[in-house]
Amino acid sequence: MDKMFRKLCVKRGSRVSTINDWLQIQIGGTEDVKKKKPNNQNRIKSTKYTLLTFLPQNLLEQFRRIANFYFLVMTIISLLIDSPVSPMTSLLPLVFVIAVTAAKQGYEDILRYRTDNVVNRSPVTVIKNGVEAIIQSQNVAPGDLIVVERDCDVPCDLVILRSTDPHGKCFITTANLDGESNLKTLTVPRDLPTVPIEEMHKLGMIECETPGTDLYSFNGKIELAGGEGRVLPLSSENVLLRGSRVKNTECVIGCAIYTGMTTKLQLNSRLTRNKTASSETYVNRFLIFILIALIAIVTLLYFLKRYNELFVIPKLTYLGPAADGYSVKQFLQDYLSFLILFNYLIPISLYVTIELQRVIGGFFMEWDNELYEKETDQQCIVNTSNLNEELGQINILFSDKTGTLTKNEMNFQQCSIAGHKYNYKKTRLEEAETKVLSDINKFSMDQKVFFQALAICHTVQVATSMTEVAPVENAANKQETIKSGPPEMYSISDITEESHNSSQHSELNVSNTIETSLSVHPNGVNATVTSSSDVNPLLFSDDSYKVERRKRPQVVKRSPNFARSNKVHIASPGETPDSGTSANGHSSVGLHSPPIMRPISLQFQRSTSERDLPQFGEAHNGAALGHRRAHSYGAPNAYLTSPVGNQTPPVGGLFRAGSTVSRESYAAPTFTRQPTMLIRAESQRRKQEIQQTLCLLDYQASSPDEKALVEACANLGLVYTGDDDEVLRVRIVPPHLDYKRPINSGKPKEDAFHRLHVLEFTSDRKRMSVIVRDEGGKKWIYTKGAESYVFPLCANSSADMVVKTDSHISDFARLGLRTLAIARREISDAEYQEFVSSLAQANSSLENRKQLSEECYSKIESDLDLLGATAVEDALQDDVADTLVSLQAAGIKIWVLTGDKVETALNIALSCGHIPPDAKKYIILECKSRDDLLVHLNVLEREIVFGIGQECALLIDGKSLGVALAEAPKEFRDVAVKCTAVLCCRLSPLQKSEVVALIKSSNENYNTASIGDGANDVSMIQEAHVGIGIMGREGRQAARCADFAFAKFCMLKRLLLVHGHYHSVRLSFLVLYFFYKNILFMGIMFLFQFHTLFSSSSVYDSLFLTLYNVIYTSLPILFISLTEKPYTEEKLMQNPKLYKKNTDNKQLHWPYFLMWTLFAVYHSVIIFYFAYCIFSFNNVILNGGQTAAFSCFGTLLIWAVVIIVNLKLWLESMYLSFWYIATLVLSILAFMVTTVIYNVINLDYDTDIYWAYNNLLASLPVWLYVLLTVIACLLPDFTLRMLKRGLNIKTFSIFPGKQRKLEMRRKFESTYL
Repeated sequence: MDKMFRKLCVKRGSRVSTINDWLQIQIGGTEDVKKKKPNNQNRIKSTKYTLLTFLPQNLLEQFRRIANFYFLVMTIISLLIDSPVSPMTSLLPLVFVIAVTAAKQGYEDILRYRTDNVVNRSPVTVIKNGVEAIIQSQNVAPGDLIVVERDCDVPCDLVILRSTDPHGKCFITTANLDGESNLKTLTVPRDLPTVPIEEMHKLGMIECETPGTDLYSFNGKIELAGGEGRVLPLSSENVLLRGSRVKNTECVIGCAIYTGMTTKLQLNSRLTRNKTASSETYVNRFLIFILIALIAIVTLLYFLKRYNELFVIPKLTYLGPAADGYSVKQFLQDYLSFLILFNYLIPISLYVTIELQRVIGGFFMEWDNELYEKETDQQCIVNTSNLNEELGQINILFSDKTGTLTKNEMNFQQCSIAGHKYNYKKTRLEEAETKVLSDINKFSMDQKVFFQALAICHTVQVATSMTEVAPVENAANKQETIKSGPPEMYSISDITEESHNSSQHSELNVSNTIETSLSVHPNGVNATVTSSSDVNPLLFSDDSYKVERRKRPQVVKRSPNFARSNKVHIASPGETPDSGTSANGHSSVGLHSPPIMRPISLQFQRSTSERDLPQFGEAHNGAALGHRRAHSYGAPNAYLTSPVGNQTPPVGGLFRAGSTVSRESYAAPTFTRQPTMLIRAESQRRKQEIQQTLCLLDYQASSPDEKALVEACANLGLVYTGDDDEVLRVRIVPPHLDYKRPINSGKPKEDAFHRLHVLEFTSDRKRMSVIVRDEGGKKWIYTKGAESYVFPLCANSSADMVVKTDSHISDFARLGLRTLAIARREISDAEYQEFVSSLAQANSSLENRKQLSEECYSKIESDLDLLGATAVEDALQDDVADTLVSLQAAGIKIWVLTGDKVETALNIALSCGHIPPDAKKYIILECKSRDDLLVHLNVLEREIVFGIGQECALLIDGKSLGVALAEAPKEFRDVAVKCTAVLCCRLSPLQKSEVVALIKSSNENYNTASIGDGANDVSMIQEAHVGIGIMGREGRQAARCADFAFAKFCMLKRLLLVHGHYHSVRLSFLVLYFFYKNILFMGIMFLFQFHTLFSSSSVYDSLFLTLYNVIYTSLPILFISLTEKPYTEEKLMQNPKLYKKNTDNKQLHWPYFLMWTLFAVYHSVIIFYFAYCIFSFNNVILNGGQTAAFSCFGTLLIWAVVIIVNLKLWLESMYLSFWYIATLVLSILAFMVTTVIYNVINLDYDTDIYWAYNNLLASLPVWLYVLLTVIACLLPDFTLRMLKRGLNIKTFSIFPGKQRKLEMRRKFESTYL
């Protein structure tokens, strides 16, 4: 059967046809078995290579580099002609460089492949013919019925067809799409018929538009099958997008429409592209310069050789006849011989050294403890080490807001009530002027009404995260039962719970509970317990339905209310099953337990349960029928379980409550120690229980502001416990006890409001309202929104309060707080009926439905009584203000690109320091044409030009930015880059990347960086020169796609100011030094040709040509390029302006390069002609008295070169350590050792240097030559450096030392010497 099932699954394909640019998708897939279902339709791909394309594509990328391509050509030429040097001198370094680079890039692509597979191979539950099956995510195809459970990510774009929510709703978060972690509501298509699971694939056909990038729009329809042929419209409210996460809904079933790379999330993501550092542009320029110089040198030498062959060699008869210079073969031989001879002017080892420096430098960043987050155990991650030095070149930083600059955590701070300003102090209010504290017991009527409005004017959903399943005792038959049924099984009466630890109990009647779903079979048959199974509630249809499922705890939808009517008693270990009955065997229903006295030792320690007390054996009376909660201390009637008569407390005992009929109970308390301490302990306990309750309730809100306000109300004592069928319940639990009232005040008061309508918040209305009916039958409308939109709706009687509240709101805004105004009024029955009829008529209209609905809203939202205003703080990331200010001081302009609302983004920009407080703010909103936009841009440009020195900030919304990008991109770019700060709001992910691309296209060649934490930031991160991801709450997709990733935004300061600065200086030093040592190396070869009749012979042995860049000079420059520190880390962090010294690759500009080249020429002349003079005037320099051979001349030159270039590196370095000096000494010793070994072996391979170097080592004149040459070469370098220090010369330095400390090695502060 299983094989047949798999066979059917494979053969069944999904019908997806395109008609007039619309897709037709069969729900559940087509039954055509002839069409084989293609695989990997839902696969995502972020890799650059495949197994087939890696080798050709990688080689193509590498040979685009000038040096690699040049050496490839030179290697081919050396194999074709009679080369003056061995072809291996070019081939071996080339192969080494290509292999190391390919291995590095291949490894990085393998890592991307593995992260893709984590997503592609994740399990997805699909329904095939009413039976669940688990497949890999990559095998999902359009038409498949997908089951998405609570807290799970959506694998593709779905049309919702079924939800466990009784109202057909589905609650989601879209943090990975638009950066907002607020709860959003989707719905099942209206009037969609409910069919059994087995018949869902026969529902009909979905017809929808082709995939697009707009996240907020969707057009489609469902053509129902059958004789009816009805058509149901589909909108964005019915579509669950990939990247969303299901919250507060146990399970939904949807039909896949867009899969894989066609989902809206992937269409908003840029394809992975190759990023190259800007420093490579300068390296390529230098290479082109050297290449032109090489061609010029080769051409010059060739013509000089032709001149000698025509006019000099014929006169020297002992040289024999000259070669035929007019033949093409001889021309190619001579010209190409010179070309191969000087090919080491191009430093091929430069690239491999840069690659090694970048990789190891990336490890240094990952090992940096300052970039390590202890709380999450997360270190910095370097995904693309090619861009290390780009961190020091950033001109413009593009940043997301939500989750990047802020934690997206709102905290209620202040409020204005009836013209008075108050500060929020967790469980009390503090009046701003008098500093008087008041709790809910002392609230005035205005304060109570204000917070009551906050507790009900919202759309907050209540959820819990508990997944415990408990056995249920049945007093009648002692059997455990469970009901199977349709999704309606989730109701309050079906949920039972019992406290596992009654210390959690309070007047709120909430605990860490154990739940199970109690149900009765529709046919009245008691089913067996399946509490540990994972049967999907949506799949319950009849008794014959049995599915073998993976075992896991069952997730049961929690009722939003605290109080549960069906309580069960959980027997503890050692408790007998009969402990729930009285002595006579009957259950004690409705009986009061006898009075219980608490021992003194337990006065302020809440017992776990009653059985903890000594009197438990006498007082315990059990639970009634398994539905009565076993009371514990802290429950409402635990303080007084029976009327108190003339009872005398036992010795060591204490009454928990006094008589409620005594008038002294309402008088001032007796000043005895025990009651006062008891009241304080009780108040503290209540506050702790409120906090525990908030954790259990798990408020889910469409706006973080709403959640913060509801939580603030709960902390003050008005606990919103949820809505049950549109009945809002607010329980009043004072967190502080009133001394004037008895401890036992009876059952906590609970207010109930029937929610009649919710007038949703929109960007146009800037407010939301709810219409409720209270317990007295009165109807009220409560409105909450932006003050600029709520104040005009207030009645004239509130004019004075509007003025006072507006003043308070201005004070709040100056503190960077987000503000909302609150108002309400009572509405009559006639007015309400008129509103209902008008709204129904508007909703039934096919044209202008939105406009008609808003007119109805505006009509009833009028003549409001202003209650006050709230001030909420969006919690910023740690040290975000200091980070932004430091980056701005470093010369980095910051653009914030967010999908959030304009008002919210502006408040955050002001509070975090993105927009300076004294900057002029220019706002461009709702521009619909190019002309409107140009008017704004012209005004803004005049403000910038005439306001010289005045900082200017630009704020623009998504609609206006869309016009700018489409119709006036250059004009917008040229004006925007002149602003100190730019804030772009309501942007889609694709718009973010388009803004980055626009700035990159500027002629100013800005280096850009993008930072974000969500999947909606991926396209922006990939588009920028440097992409930085934050591993935050919104998933890790941004971190995976970024070049660099870390845990907190504040780490960006160190990443740029320290690591960016260091890597820029180090790479500049490395590049310039490589060109210097190769020019010096080949300069001697050039001078040698003038003394050999331009014979194209080499002065060096092939061994020296091969090892010069590989061993003799590679290790010290690699080491110092990893450790060089021109400034200490502390100084770079404290002085951000030092960052400007490296931007725009200043140290790779032509003046630095030309001066290094000049010193290379000078050193080559000194080395060559000093040796030439010794050999010319008297070449009897060996200890044996014999003359030196030609091989000694070349060996002496390379010996001096190796010593000079290593000591030159030492002189230019700032950060000296014993390890670094050891690498310099080892490089020189490596040359000496390899040469000694090579010259004692009699090989006639290239040039005969047998015993030549040994003779030089034994010669005193040779050692004197080396010493004199070193002094003559390096004396000018050292003299210029000392003069610059002594005279404090401010002109540009000819060395990279310009960016280093002026106090070179002063008292060896920055060295290990």
